[in-house]
Amino acid sequence: MNVKPISIETHREWSYTGLTHYLHTQKDSIVPVLMAEIGRLVATNPLVFLESKENIGLYSLQGLVPNSNLMINVQGKWLGDYIPARYRSLPFVLASNSEDKVGNDKILCFLENLKCVAEKFERDSTRIFNEKGELSENMQQVFKFLQSIEENEVATQNALKAIQKADLLQEWALSLKTTDGEKKMTGLKRIDIEKLKALPAKTLEKLNQSGALDICFASHFSLNNIEKLRRFVIDKSSTSKNKEKSDETKSLRDLTLEKQKKVHKEEMDTLVQDLLLDD
Repeated sequence: MNVKPISIETHREWSYTGLTHYLHTQKDSIVPVLMAEIGRLVATNPLVFLESKENIGLYSLQGLVPNSNLMINVQGKWLGDYIPARYRSLPFVLASNSEDKVGNDKILCFLENLKCVAEKFERDSTRIFNEKGELSENMQQVFKFLQSIEENEVATQNALKAIQKADLLQEWALSLKTTDGEKKMTGLKRIDIEKLKALPAKTLEKLNQSGALDICFASHFSLNNIEKLRRFVIDKSSTSKNKEKSDETKSLRDLTLEKQKKVHKEEMDTLVQDLLLDD
């Protein structure tokens, strides 16, 4: 997505709106999450890890096959009980200045592709800057939220490094049989709970001090949520089949009436919108 930095010179009169859907996440089978979120996610999604020699990340599993997010419906409405912070902060992000090679000094930016930030909107929106040229009160709250994400990311990484140092991760491959054949999710890792139990007290204490122990147990127990994801697959498949069956049994007259109702509703919606704009 195209990241645009926010500046008073360019965006003094601009405003923003909230997301109306999460269709942009439809290929996110996993999403990065923070240590601060595990208390909510442990009851909703499996918490898994991705690891390389240099990096380790904590993720919420959202799909059972690659490029598939089961947590949204076809309209992009979120189906779960908790929306990860990475999504809730959008369309805003903190990003490093392109000239800053170290990347420590991050600035407020927005994702242009989401079309939630513009100079003019035809619906209610919130100003980015106030009359004094300072961030508006609402925008300040957004900025603080983004800063809290960044701060917790540091704590999360410290905890994950402790898990990595203790060598507690093991491979976890998922497979799902579909009409197109068997599909696999590879590269995921989970906590080796038996190895965790066998650790000496001193190592466990270090894990506990960093918050890593909380992540270990949360991830272990969260894997039971795999059944919830499987039910999402079944529910979506059933909904799709029922819709196909319903469409097949509809008469030409029924389909024509439905089309007429849809056109009439769109005309009424436009009329109401025009009246509101006139006011």
